[in-house]
Amino acid sequence: MVLTAHRKHKIYVAAIMGYGLSSNDPEEVAFYNKLREEMKDDKNNGHMGIVRED
Repeated sequence: MVLTAHRKHKIYVAAIMGYGLSSNDPEEVAFYNKLREEMKDDKNNGHMGIVRED
């Protein structure tokens, strides 16, 4: 089953808000874990927000 845009958005919001995922669907869990890992990598590498160029 392919994730719809609506379902991806709900998972994205759960990930950025720090909520857990209440689904056991492997596709949804994989997408959630991918988002959490990318956010963790960005935080560790200092890629937070837009860089100002004044």
